[in-house]
Amino acid sequence: MLSLDQHINCTLLGRYVIYYNERKQDVAYPTFYYEYAHNELCEVEVYGCNGAYGDDCFYPCPINCQDRSCDTDTGHCSSCVSGYKGPICNQECDKGTYGIDCQYNCGHCKEDSHCYHNNGLCLDGCAPGYKGPFCNISCEEPYFGINCSQKCSNCLNQSCHQVTGVCKVQATENTGTDGGVPTPYIVGGSLGVVVVAVIIVFGLIIYRRARSASRNQLESSNKNISNTVVINNISESNLTNIYQNINVENSKAVKRSRKSPATRELSRESRDDDDDIDEKIHNENPYGDVNVNQEQLSDILIKDLEKEIHEKSKKENDGFKKEYATLLYGERHPCNVAKLPENIPKNRFKTTFPYDHSRVILVNTHSDYINASFIDGLKKEKVYIAAQAPKPTTISDFWSMVLQENINQIVMLTNLKEGTKLKSAQYWPDLHETITCDRTTLHTIKEQQYSQYFVRKIKLSHATLNDSRTITLYHYTAWPDHGIPEPHCLLLFHEHVIRTKPGRQNGPTLVHCSAGIGRTGTYIAIDVLFEAGKTEKKINIAEYVKKMRQNRMNMVQTFEQYKTIFLTLNEMFKAPAATLTKTEFLRKLQKQNKHMLGKEFQRLLSVRPHYAETDYKMSSHVDGARLAIRPLVPSFTKANAFIITHFPAPGDTVDFLRLITDHDCELVVSTEPLHEVESTNQWLPASTTSKAVSPFTIHLQQDHKSEIKSCTIDIAQNEKSNETWSVNVIEPSSVLALDNSQTVSQILGLVSFTQNITTNNPIVVVSRDGAAMCGVFCAVYNVIQQLTMDEEIDVFSVVRLLQTRRPELCSSLEEYRMIHDTLKSFIQLQTGENVYYNQ
Repeated sequence: MLSLDQHINCTLLGRYVIYYNERKQDVAYPTFYYEYAHNELCEVEVYGCNGAYGDDCFYPCPINCQDRSCDTDTGHCSSCVSGYKGPICNQECDKGTYGIDCQYNCGHCKEDSHCYHNNGLCLDGCAPGYKGPFCNISCEEPYFGINCSQKCSNCLNQSCHQVTGVCKVQATENTGTDGGVPTPYIVGGSLGVVVVAVIIVFGLIIYRRARSASRNQLESSNKNISNTVVINNISESNLTNIYQNINVENSKAVKRSRKSPATRELSRESRDDDDDIDEKIHNENPYGDVNVNQEQLSDILIKDLEKEIHEKSKKENDGFKKEYATLLYGERHPCNVAKLPENIPKNRFKTTFPYDHSRVILVNTHSDYINASFIDGLKKEKVYIAAQAPKPTTISDFWSMVLQENINQIVMLTNLKEGTKLKSAQYWPDLHETITCDRTTLHTIKEQQYSQYFVRKIKLSHATLNDSRTITLYHYTAWPDHGIPEPHCLLLFHEHVIRTKPGRQNGPTLVHCSAGIGRTGTYIAIDVLFEAGKTEKKINIAEYVKKMRQNRMNMVQTFEQYKTIFLTLNEMFKAPAATLTKTEFLRKLQKQNKHMLGKEFQRLLSVRPHYAETDYKMSSHVDGARLAIRPLVPSFTKANAFIITHFPAPGDTVDFLRLITDHDCELVVSTEPLHEVESTNQWLPASTTSKAVSPFTIHLQQDHKSEIKSCTIDIAQNEKSNETWSVNVIEPSSVLALDNSQTVSQILGLVSFTQNITTNNPIVVVSRDGAAMCGVFCAVYNVIQQLTMDEEIDVFSVVRLLQTRRPELCSSLEEYRMIHDTLKSFIQLQTGENVYYNQ
């Protein structure tokens, strides 16, 4: 019979004591068992939260608190781990000190370098005359020098200086009577200087040669350090966590210091990204991983999504941080295959593995392992494959997986290189090139560049399997290395992927970033939940992230990525992208449908962002500058195609010219006739003359007048007389207005002139207020690019993207209608060559 008197020792720190009655089904319990728990306690000592503080122990204690113990109210550490100090233990020990409470002084480290603040080790080795990992042991006679590796010679009793090796007494028995001075001292006096000089020179040579050896000795000595060592009365318990990772860290430090300058520079330029930056960002979430009871979070109605975002964004995204912290993170299922010694080199990161139960198993290769996992949709299994980016050694495995799983679409969410880190190997051939991976032949037959992404068509052939197909690779290049993408740009990318999806796609969609978890999980969640929201009118982002993490660890890696799902879905549900064919577009503009344009414009205004004036940048070229420089605006094919600004006000001419020269602009498009703008004469000289605007001089080279006026100016900077900028300036011949019958043809003329200028630099578009008609020009330019590339039109999305950068653009129904009228004329006049203006 179970004793009713239970004695439980609980040595953990805690804040609450909770009792549960366990009553299992199909188990017969004695009749005297009570339904509720009863207890009698002699003593309960509640010292605080277990590794947390604040209301309900919600905030984790600072990471450097000893035993993760801190004050339950303030979060101040009761004591710090070795090497740190301060109330929250976020300050490293001062240079020259180390250990618990920074109470110990460093030993004699080489060249006045300082010891490691955690454990006192001299990472660069010891100064001459000292040895040991802490460099606190003097050389014992007869040894001296670096690491006490040299031996005294010709010294009496083999006694010499521990640093220089200079003999304290010369070893000789001869005596003499020259002047009554004993011979040993004469010898010492006459040869001492020579000996010292030789020893110093010899010592320097040995010192330099011994540097690498000393580092290797230090490295090997570190490996022999035991956790039970007691130094300076530091007990075993205090050293337990000091030496955990010292071998790895010190080894890395030594190897770095031994690189030549050229090698170090190469390392900075590019290296494999073996440390996942998103993992570090995840760890910076102040709420850590809460995992509160794993209760299911409520659905969000689509109509309430924007309100939900607003609430969660308060207090610096506190709501997003808290909710994200409740989602289970880390390795939750076995991934033994990924950790086999032969498979470790195939993993891009040290701690990101596919689970055994959901990994993709290769069947026709020498190894069945690849770092990729099947991901389920809401109702269908294995809709996606989430994979890490290929390494040079896994490209063949990657394409074998594509063939095996009948994949037609690949979504790539990383650049090949971001900053100094290599994120992915290029696993496809350049345009019109062919490569072979084992028995698979790849040929890129088409490549289209858009402002935020590339779309490539790759023909894949396998001779042995007699299989040939065309794969579409959607490569999103605008995801910032540290941050989140613009929701509307991600919306347009996703819409392109869905719109061009093969009608009968039997295989899963392959999605990858670098690790195949952060950006990959974000994109998959957006894809799944957008489809669900359209039919169910509600979504549950948190629960789907949990569902993904059942098949692959850490899908959606940071709270910022988690928020990106909310923001992008909100933009999608408010106004999804909708492309039209030429015929559909012309039908939309028929008289009986003209009311639709007004409704569409009102919807455009309802989703237009609102920015404060402080969100805009001011020119910083000169003190007191007042010329507003707005963000770079994209075209359909280039992310930073246009700079939109206003004509310079009095005193701002220098800023306007510097705006042109600093961005190497080769074209200025005025949306108004320049002779009607008062400030024109401040920067544009009359025919064949020059104008001085210190520090610039502007020369008018040529002037061409027709329906579209154009001229070429050279801008020279006085202190750089050999450097000039040649700039084309174009303008309409009359005011662009709805009541002007020439407006449509002049807009097309400005666009055509611009498209015929070959430049990789931004185009300056200018008007009186930096907005009027600028948006019309950019929108027409962009839609004509879209029509030329894809034979489709989406004016709404083009203008919406412009307004994410400049809400003032296309802000009236008249301008919105003018865009449509101009495009209608373009389509009706279109010939085999898209040229409507002869320069």
